Amino acid sequence: MEDHKGLIEPVAIQVGEIKLNINLIDAKKARKSTIYQGIAIWQSGRLVGEPSWILGNIMVLDGRSQEAKRYSVVVETEDLADYIREDWTGFKRDTKLDEVYEAINNVVQDLFLKIAKDSINERTLQIRKQYENQYNDLSPLAKNEFNEAIEHISVSNPTAKQESIALALETVLNLEKTRSGHELLVKLSNLSGEDVDGLNTLLENWSIKDALTVLDEIDNRITVIEAIRKLASDPAVDELHVLHPLVASARWIFGPEYDSPEFSSNNQLQTTVEKVFGKKLKKNLFNNNRKRPDIAVMGNSTFSITATTDFDHENGLSAIKKILIIELKRGGFKLGREERNQAVGYVEDFGNCGTLIGTPYINAYVVGESFSEKVQPIQSIENENKVEIGKVQICLFSQIVDSSERRLFNLRERLNERYADVTGIELFNQQKRLAI
Repeated sequence: MEDHKGLIEPVAIQVGEIKLNINLIDAKKARKSTIYQGIAIWQSGRLVGEPSWILGNIMVLDGRSQEAKRYSVVVETEDLADYIREDWTGFKRDTKLDEVYEAINNVVQDLFLKIAKDSINERTLQIRKQYENQYNDLSPLAKNEFNEAIEHISVSNPTAKQESIALALETVLNLEKTRSGHELLVKLSNLSGEDVDGLNTLLENWSIKDALTVLDEIDNRITVIEAIRKLASDPAVDELHVLHPLVASARWIFGPEYDSPEFSSNNQLQTTVEKVFGKKLKKNLFNNNRKRPDIAVMGNSTFSITATTDFDHENGLSAIKKILIIELKRGGFKLGREERNQAVGYVEDFGNCGTLIGTPYINAYVVGESFSEKVQPIQSIENENKVEIGKVQICLFSQIVDSSERRLFNLRERLNERYADVTGIELFNQQKRLAI
C-alpha cells in the first residue's frame, strides 16, 4: 500500500480498541465503471466483501460523482475479525460497527474537503462546461456570481450528490436570469446625492431583507388608511365588500393592544353572535360568510367581531379576554343617540348572553361619516355590580384616518406623492393581494 503511486497521505484513527489506517487512492483519471471504486476494508490484508461507497446506513459518496469514479479508499485493520461473516462477504450487524462506519465517513469527508479546496479551478471548469449554454448567456457580473456559487458548493459540500449540485446551480442560474440588474443600475444612476447618501446609510445599518420587511408593513398600513380616506365619502362604494374589510383589517387603529394576530374569531364568539343577533343576521348578503366568520351583516350595519383568548392555568381551558366590536354604518350614516344606545345594548347582551366563559371586557366602536352634536360620543357600561364591562365609542372615518396618521408618525403626509395618483379601489385591491 505504501508504494502505491496514487496514495494520498494516510490517516490513522482509533475507535475504542479498534485501530484503522485509512488510505485515499487517486486513480489519476475517472474510470467509466465504478465496480472497483468505493471503500474497501481489509482485515489483516484481506478484502472483506466488495468495495462500496455505502457503509451500513451511511452513503459516504454518490457513486455517480466524478470523485467516486476517480478515487478509492482502503481501510486497513487487524481488529475487525470478530465482526466478519463466515464467508467473508461482508460484516455482521453490530452497533460497534456503526461507530466505525461513522468514524471512517468523517475522515473521508475531511479528505475530500482538502481535495476540493486544492482543485476548485478544475471543478469550476468541469461544472461550467456542463452548463455552458446557460453560462454564456449570463452577464459578466452574473458569471462571476455563478463561479462563486460553484466554489462555495465545492468547498462546503465536496461529496454532495449530483442532483443536489444540479438543483443548487439551476436555482442560481434562474435567479441570475430573472434579476433586474440593468434596471437597478439605471435607478442608481438617477439617484440624487442625498438619496445616494441615504441608501449608503440604510445598507450600513439594515439588511435588505429587514428593510423590505419594515417597508412592506408600513406600505400595507398606509395603503389601508389611504384607501379608507378615499373611499369613505364615495357614495358608489360597496361598503360591505370593500370598506368594511378595510376597517376590519386595520384593528390597530383602535389601539395598540389590538395589533396582534391573537385577535380572532372563535367558536364561543360565533355562538354568541348568533344568540345576540339571532334572525336579524343576513348571511345571504355576504357571500364570504364562512371564510370571514368575524364579519356579520345586519340591517344597515356591518359588524367586525373579534376577540383575544387566554388560558386558565388551573384547568387548561381557554376563555375570552377581550372583545372588539366594530359596527360600520352603511350609506353615509349620521350617528345619533339611537345608534349609540343600540351599541350599548349589544355590549350588555354580549356580557350577559351566558355563552362566554369568564368576564371579557368589550370595546364597541360605531363608525360613520358624521355624528350628532347632541350625543355623548363615549359611554361606559357597567353590570349590576357596578363593575365596568365595556365601553361604546362613536367614531368617524376622518377620525380613523387622523388617528392612524399619528400612529404611523405622519408618514402618510411625508409619502403622499406615492399614493396621490392611485385610486381608492386600486389601493383596496393592492391591500387585498397583500393580505392573501
